[in-house]
Amino acid sequence: MPTINLPAPKKRDPAINKYKYQKIYQDPRWKRIRRLKFQMDPLCEICKSQGVTNVTEEIHHIIPFQSESDQAEIERLAFDLSNTQSLCIKHHKTLDNLIRKGRRKG
Repeated sequence: MPTINLPAPKKRDPAINKYKYQKIYQDPRWKRIRRLKFQMDPLCEICKSQGVTNVTEEIHHIIPFQSESDQAEIERLAFDLSNTQSLCIKHHKTLDNLIRKGRRKG
């Protein structure tokens, strides 16, 4: 029986993808949205819902744009003010860790 040698499937280079996503944070549109969100919600939204007052230190994407590969969808999520949340460092780290664990599982 003849052997058919098929080319190996192309693997996505995580370094290229990371660079692609990191460019978002340098985009003037993101900088404008980030500045606006800091002005709109200067207190951590999670802390505030718990009756605690902590200043916003990070602007978090509720739906991570890094979960997408289509450039139009990446930009839609990245530059959508309603997809952002004002958080303190503690809550931002907690949410990021939960998201990373979820990506590893599925």
